[in-house]
Amino acid sequence: MSETARTRAPRKDAVERRAALIDAAAAEFAERGYNVPLDAIAERAGVGRATLYRNFADRGLLALAVFEQKLEDLATGTRARGDDPQAFFWFVDQLADLLGQNAGLDAALREHQDTGAMAPMRHKLVTAGAAALERAQSAGLVRADLQPQDIRAIAMVLGAGANRPSVDERDAFGRRIRALLLDGLRTRPPEDRA
Repeated sequence: MSETARTRAPRKDAVERRAALIDAAAAEFAERGYNVPLDAIAERAGVGRATLYRNFADRGLLALAVFEQKLEDLATGTRARGDDPQAFFWFVDQLADLLGQNAGLDAALREHQDTGAMAPMRHKLVTAGAAALERAQSAGLVRADLQPQDIRAIAMVLGAGANRPSVDERDAFGRRIRALLLDGLRTRPPEDRA
């Protein structure tokens, strides 16, 4: 294979089909859960099952691509808030929603945690909220001891409720975790510190 063939950008139609698969998977996972038939995802995307497998070797990699796209959307939304020191709280709130809506992601994360597929995701997660965290700290709204890498721990805590058996229980548990976490991130007046 020539060097030119290896470095050529993917064809526009291939990029569009991949994007359609990610969008269809996001909708199907949200509506029907992680174990939705892959044929349903391919059908919703308007492609054949072979196209799905050419783009994603398994369900877990497809779920990770969905989550990665959603992280990119979250990062874009966070950047759009500019210099707003409250943007970090918006970020955490949106991250909680994202994790709650993607309950099957936990299985995909476990399947691929040692494959190298997680490294870009972890990086994207941290960079999505790092600037907003810094602005909130500069404004004195968030604990000074938080580091950008702590965003991964925040995500793990927020995702803990995603595997509850019913949607109502998952939502209630997620709201409570979110409230406790957001309260713990805020700075406290010296007299309130123990």
